[in-house]
Amino acid sequence: MDKEGIMIYLCMKGQNEWLEEVKAYFQKSSYVLKVIEIDDWQNELSLTNQKGKILLEKIKQIQLKNKYLKCYISGYSLAGLFSLYSLHELDLDEAISVSGSLWQEGWLEYLKNHPIKNKRIYLSLGSKEHKTRNALMKNVLKNTLEAYKIYQKENDCFFQKNNGNHFFESELRMKKGWDWFFYEK
Repeated sequence: MDKEGIMIYLCMKGQNEWLEEVKAYFQKSSYVLKVIEIDDWQNELSLTNQKGKILLEKIKQIQLKNKYLKCYISGYSLAGLFSLYSLHELDLDEAISVSGSLWQEGWLEYLKNHPIKNKRIYLSLGSKEHKTRNALMKNVLKNTLEAYKIYQKENDCFFQKNNGNHFFESELRMKKGWDWFFYEK
């Protein structure tokens, strides 16, 4: 079967059972799966430090090696935020950000200063994620809805609200994002 594209999935290292399930899920599709396992969640997924730049370079190399295929990216939490960032920095075709850490300071300003057009973007968030004592993380719902509004102006953007907090049904929520990707084209 000819492949339609390549999906890069950023995930935390050590999730072996989950990754086997993900690989089986993608085997049924017409997309190549490339998994990048993240060792140091905070540093490698940073939008500002050298390790974040190294991760961008890894993604770029996958994109270049598969230049005949459209390139998509997905991730959960900080990896969801980094997926969106990569969409802007590397001109990927689509991003799936599940429970993305869009509460990060400076993210909305970045979006406003780095517009993109004609992309497909999936955003999702748990209904209780903004219910926290952490002053920054309380902004996750407000910031996600603002990002959705910004993206909708010139892109095909979908927002889905799920039940629960940040850790509730994370694997199921990731699959919902991929299902949207596969079946809502």
